[in-house]
Amino acid sequence: MNSASPSRSPRFKALARTVAAFLLAVLFLAEPVRAESARLVEVSDESQTYVGKVITSDNEMCCLIERTGHLRRLPVSSLKSFRVIGEQFVPLSAGQMCDELRREIGQGYEVGATTHYVICAPSGKGQAYQSLFEEIYRAVEKFYRVRGFRTTEPDGPLVAVVFASQSEFANYCRRDDVAWSDGLRGYYSLRSNRVILFDDPVLFQNASVSSNRAGEGRGTAAVIYPGLRPEFQSMISGTAADTVIHETTHQVGFNIGIHSRLGGTPQWIIEGLATVLEAPGMRRRSAAHTLSDRINSERLDWFRTEYQPRRKLGDLATLIASDEPFQRSVLDTYSHAWAFTFFLTDNPVRSRQFMTFIQRSEQQTAGVAVSAEDRLKLFQEVFGDIARVEVDFQRWMDRLE
Repeated sequence: MNSASPSRSPRFKALARTVAAFLLAVLFLAEPVRAESARLVEVSDESQTYVGKVITSDNEMCCLIERTGHLRRLPVSSLKSFRVIGEQFVPLSAGQMCDELRREIGQGYEVGATTHYVICAPSGKGQAYQSLFEEIYRAVEKFYRVRGFRTTEPDGPLVAVVFASQSEFANYCRRDDVAWSDGLRGYYSLRSNRVILFDDPVLFQNASVSSNRAGEGRGTAAVIYPGLRPEFQSMISGTAADTVIHETTHQVGFNIGIHSRLGGTPQWIIEGLATVLEAPGMRRRSAAHTLSDRINSERLDWFRTEYQPRRKLGDLATLIASDEPFQRSVLDTYSHAWAFTFFLTDNPVRSRQFMTFIQRSEQQTAGVAVSAEDRLKLFQEVFGDIARVEVDFQRWMDRLE
């Protein structure tokens, strides 16, 4: 005879979890979830309690955004309790996020907020990094907006952490389950929604920040960095700056409605846009810039000298159909993605088609795997025959100076 209490038996616990999952799906998760009306919920599994809003769910997986911006993917079968604790989800305020970062990172750092950002940076460099991230945000948002992309404001403050040393950065990577290598300078995390970097001494040299209210755009200050190398003035460039710009471009795109954090967006789109925006001329607010300012010279050089001699007819279809080339030939694929994205965004007609394609790609993927055939089918529905597009693209690249 089994003397175990029914409330403690494995069979009872399994049944309880099943019932909880069923009720969760029927009473809450099965409802259409709209960002503007998402409720604040508390969900628990065997090890932790999460507070946030549900952004999507099905019978197997519940995706929840916490008030800190962290994305949690929770198997429904693991959930043991849930409750609605508020009728409206509200992310942490900038002040609350600052307090969270101060507790998390500790001494030797200063934390401050801008219109869109909360920045944790080494003491003495906070103001410079705050202005830098805000400037990149505004430039990237304008890049999309003037090309017809529909953008939205982020749900809450965006977070960037700049560590004082590479060793501190490496330790954080390990805690964040990110594969660290000596060449890794920074990354954007879909899970935490943070940009994580380490400070490069050449980026800011005794930098201070002043403002010029005559600057363009919603009263935005024009940023000046006295003591900074000339090529870093206004919109910085160079190896250290490229990392900041590239990873911040990812972060902005995932928070203003260009990409979805649930995943599924073709990698060539994500990396192509980020590498296009590495070029200073693509981020400047003034229209007075040359073609050379808008070209990512590093990617163009690799495309022509390294990739072009190996390029085969049909490579474009391979890039569109699968993310696999990014694992097989990284530099070739990054340069190819840059070149094709630059081709699409440099012409108003193609840019509008590209906007349509990105929007339809987000609808097509919705966080699930999409076949190569479906990716190619969607591309050709928007742009036409891919073989013809590849010919036009190659001719355009041959003429690019």
